[in-house]
Amino acid sequence: MALEITMFGGFSMRYQGRQLKLERNNMTRSMQVLQLLLYSGAEGVPKQTLMDAIFGDDETVTNPANNLKVTISNLRRILKREGLPDTTTVVFKGGNYHFVSDLEILVDAFLFEQQVQRAEQSTGADRLHQLEQACGLYGGDFLPHMAGDDWAMAAAVHYKKEYMDCAAQLAGALEQAQNWQQLLRLASQASVLCPQEEWDVLRIRSLLAMERYQEAKEVYEETVNRMMDEFGVKPSPRLTDCLRQLEEAVPGRKASLEQLQEVLREDERQQGAYYCPFPSFIDTYRTVCRMLERSGQSAYLMMCWLTDKNDQRVEDKKALGRVMPLVGEAIQAALRRGDVYTKAENDRYLVLLLGINKENCNIVTQRIGNSYKELRRGGRVPAMNLHFKTAPVYDHLDTASGAGRFEL
Repeated sequence: MALEITMFGGFSMRYQGRQLKLERNNMTRSMQVLQLLLYSGAEGVPKQTLMDAIFGDDETVTNPANNLKVTISNLRRILKREGLPDTTTVVFKGGNYHFVSDLEILVDAFLFEQQVQRAEQSTGADRLHQLEQACGLYGGDFLPHMAGDDWAMAAAVHYKKEYMDCAAQLAGALEQAQNWQQLLRLASQASVLCPQEEWDVLRIRSLLAMERYQEAKEVYEETVNRMMDEFGVKPSPRLTDCLRQLEEAVPGRKASLEQLQEVLREDERQQGAYYCPFPSFIDTYRTVCRMLERSGQSAYLMMCWLTDKNDQRVEDKKALGRVMPLVGEAIQAALRRGDVYTKAENDRYLVLLLGINKENCNIVTQRIGNSYKELRRGGRVPAMNLHFKTAPVYDHLDTASGAGRFEL
């Protein structure tokens, strides 16, 4: 019988086919001690090291040694409560604390390390098999909730580097062998575990090779949006090249007009404004400008952005990450199907309003503001102010711009 320990992507323990319900979260002192002891293996952890790791500079703890004893006692009680054998416990020996058990202890991080070593010692087809096995064992960042602790951060950096090395070697071999299906699986996994543009490029290239053009287009747009949202950068030359290949792929197959229409049309009819990535929005804006020069119709460009309660730029990216999707949803729901919007930066959207005048822009801002208030009602999201500014795209009668602010 074995005690299965997961440390990649989080922390959990399984015994006899069930996951143990240890503590309310993995950051209690008992759980921190348990994770450090499990990772230390047979060597154990010196008493002083444990006290420094668990209590650190906490000035409220006046007697760390006694507090550690209480924490260890609580940990023993938790292990017993979960039905583990009495031989599975924590002992103090030779100045070190140890996690001991008669059960076989299987730690995913250690299994991954062993598999990487097997891959390094293998050659040819067997090496590829061993690399594939190693990549399959990596389930995400090592104890991500412990990233503030030096020992956990060092381990996380080490394991991620080993995974990236294995994945890169395997990807190179699969691409050379033109094994596109397996390369797609690998790149898709890697793009989730270690989001990087290179994996998305491989996903697109694999899909193009398998003539799955619509999926390739979706991956391209997903990648462009992420790069813009997280880093505020435009598509790299590699991504642009993928787009060129995608654009050339369908005509190269001498598709009929009906087939091309099938590729161009939306997958399903949706209500509200149309969202597109920022690069596509640029093309749309320029096209609309040309159309309006000829038709004489009116259109406005609106910018919506968020500030904190003091009307200062929001620096907290996590807070923005929670609020901005609601703003986007409010824009999409409040506007018409003929309007277009995009996320221009991590704190602002651009909206292209067609067939509208200045007075109606104020109505639009009210609708968006009200829609957002409804969406966030009852939700626990940070309070931020939503601002609007509009400017005419092409209007021979009206060249003024307006601005507004909503306290949300």
